[in-house]
Amino acid sequence: MTWQEPKTDWSSEDYYNFEDLNRVESNTQVVVELVKLFNKTPDLEIEANRNMKSIEFAESLNRIEKNINILCGNRVLSELIAPKINWEHNQKFSYVDANRLEKNLKLLYEYYKGNSSLFQYCGAYTCGEEVI
Repeated sequence: MTWQEPKTDWSSEDYYNFEDLNRVESNTQVVVELVKLFNKTPDLEIEANRNMKSIEFAESLNRIEKNINILCGNRVLSELIAPKINWEHNQKFSYVDANRLEKNLKLLYEYYKGNSSLFQYCGAYTCGEEVI
């Protein structure tokens, strides 16, 4: 999967749809792959196959927010917005929620992507055993 630039400037005039949640979940998977360079991560349940007929429920929003929270781990990132992991039925999802999801993922992506260049690989080369 490739990183899809998140929309972080949602306003009350914008419409949020299935493609936006698919982007959030796809980007979550990208961050999972980056986190795996540094830490062992639990398998997260990610669904990025929504369509026009998909209907989101509180359980799905809680799962998405919990996934992001797990990826944060014990990191202290000053710009991180506390996830909402207590969605209940009939609660409204607003542009504030959309911004939180997208900004948190972008922050995690930039953090791990920036640190991935510092990751040290180790190994050994075997180039043959010929005597000169």
